[in-house]
Amino acid sequence: MRSCWNDVVISEVALAIYVPLGVGKSIHTNRPFHGLVLNDENSAKDYMFADGTVLHTKGGDLFYLPKGSNYRVKSVAAGGCYAINFAAELSGCFFSLRFRNREPLRKCFENAVRAWNGDPVRRQHAVRHELYDILLQMQSEAVRSYLPKGREALIAPAIKRIAAAYADNSLSVAELAAECGVSEVYFRKIFFDKMGVSPKEYIIAMRIDYAKQLLASGQLSVGEVSGLCGYGEPCHFSREFTRRVGISPKRYSDGER
Repeated sequence: MRSCWNDVVISEVALAIYVPLGVGKSIHTNRPFHGLVLNDENSAKDYMFADGTVLHTKGGDLFYLPKGSNYRVKSVAAGGCYAINFAAELSGCFFSLRFRNREPLRKCFENAVRAWNGDPVRRQHAVRHELYDILLQMQSEAVRSYLPKGREALIAPAIKRIAAAYADNSLSVAELAAECGVSEVYFRKIFFDKMGVSPKEYIIAMRIDYAKQLLASGQLSVGEVSGLCGYGEPCHFSREFTRRVGISPKRYSDGER
């Protein structure tokens, strides 16, 4: 997974759909949008690209299909998939991720499909919200996949917990340490040694990153973004954002970035 995904801005959602077994095209030419796909647990497919490379996907895999790509789909095991097609400034090759806990991811895709089939006035915003949540889960999973075995692997439950609850004001370092079964002092040391920042700074960075994505979409007010990112007071959020990004949330939302 490339680092460009850390700052991706979704400019448009084109489709959020569940594709049952036997439905959909097998040959795709010049794909018009980027796509994120989540296989059912019993689904497996091979994506054979025009340059000869093959993406093997298994049950429960999440994978990315780039805009402009040409490929043929071959079903290996029966099953459907969820898909979200979107527009964004992205470049790169396909990839797949296998999540240890896929339930939160599946719920995001389910919510996105439900929103897409619901109120047309709010579906763009609603699906974007789910898509940004998926992107954050992807980033967290990519970090977890690089954790080595040994004592550093002890922080893996905390990384998972932060990904699911970074916007929860009640989340504490003591709770994260308990998740990992170690003392708070030891947890802080391991976390800093591996991640290069304190647990608190890591959580704030995730909030600010999410805030940047929401503000760049131009769909929400600063107050709404503040609440979605776990800040009780918009003024606190504005100070934190300005200190870390260099400009105010309002200016960032207006395109000064």
